[in-house]
Amino acid sequence: MKFSMDGFRDQLSNDTRALKEIVGAVIRGEHYDEKDLVEAVNEVITKSNVLNCVYQEGDPLFNDMSEVSVEPIEI
Repeated sequence: MKFSMDGFRDQLSNDTRALKEIVGAVIRGEHYDEKDLVEAVNEVITKSNVLNCVYQEGDPLFNDMSEVSVEPIEI
């Protein structure tokens, strides 16, 4: 199976940027939808969990870490 690490990193950066914007709005006291915040956090959690499943067989510094995961937030 091929995995585009560049595409994945781009997606993760976009999700992290979106989460940063929401957290910034919360810190500034601006109104923000709780559901939007949860969805943004869950997107980053999902990408983190996926990244833990990506590995290079035979590379001792790039192992399958699929046992490491974070549960998403449920409302």
